[in-house]
Amino acid sequence: MATAKHLATFFVSHGSPRTLVDETPTTEFYTKIGQYARAEGIQGIVWMASHWETPLDRIEISSNPCPNKDFVAFVPDEILQWYEDYKINSSPALAKRVCDKLNDAGLNASLNETAIWHQDVMIPLRWMYPNDTECPPMTVMSVNGRFDPHLHLKIGLTLRSLRAEKILLIGSGGGIHNLYTVSWHRIIFYKDTLTRTKPIDPELAAFATSMRESVNQNAGPQLGSSLARLLEHPHFVQCNPTPEHFLPMVYVAGACSSWEDKHDVNAFGGENWEMDTQLNANFVFGLDRGNRIFNVGSEGRKGADPESQLPPATVPKLVAPV
Repeated sequence: MATAKHLATFFVSHGSPRTLVDETPTTEFYTKIGQYARAEGIQGIVWMASHWETPLDRIEISSNPCPNKDFVAFVPDEILQWYEDYKINSSPALAKRVCDKLNDAGLNASLNETAIWHQDVMIPLRWMYPNDTECPPMTVMSVNGRFDPHLHLKIGLTLRSLRAEKILLIGSGGGIHNLYTVSWHRIIFYKDTLTRTKPIDPELAAFATSMRESVNQNAGPQLGSSLARLLEHPHFVQCNPTPEHFLPMVYVAGACSSWEDKHDVNAFGGENWEMDTQLNANFVFGLDRGNRIFNVGSEGRKGADPESQLPPATVPKLVAPV
């Protein structure tokens, strides 16, 4: 009997609100996820969202059938109108299914009937499913505020079976997300986050390389372990003073970290820098070899192949401050 095909999982950096507007390699990746989802005929999406943290050992899943959205700024009126009008296809039934699976695995999960949805989900949706009538049923779950990477690996591994049922697992956060160091004046005064005003810090570049290596050079259980260890990277705290934007990546990697996943393709999905120090890095995990939407074939990057070639980092040119 043939084994059911497992969908790939995705980590996306949601970026600043300007990612609703400005086309970048990150928004191109979002669009490709939408193309992949349509081609595969997916039946739902389970997000882990970095802007929602829960205390103690809890994970919460949104079962709000008509959720409100958080505030968004620095975008044109027409984009703001789209944001406000978009009807989220929230599925309480999918939320309950996720909650039951986590509870059955011994995790402390519960439903939240009043949760609002944040721009960390709405920004990718802008490019994946700009028309809300085409969006499949979805639910979103929290990051746990104890920031234990192994807990988030277990969450992903527990939900791994959903991949065979055409349920897409997506983590939304950021590769490097330090709001203490970003150049806020670019977005506040100019509504511009892409113009670079200083060189990339060597420590940030080193951590970005480590992320890509962890994904490109590992598969199966080694993939999850490698990403979990990045929280001990010497530059992690400088890059992510709190790990809530990084842990959604660990979640989706966990869903591709069984021994059955050791021959799948894990790949870098492109990146862009915003406000000098924020890195929007994107990755795909558990992809079939030969997939053409993400241009990963038999000659492409292989999850466990030590001779895989790292893609060059996207380094914007240095320009004079305005």
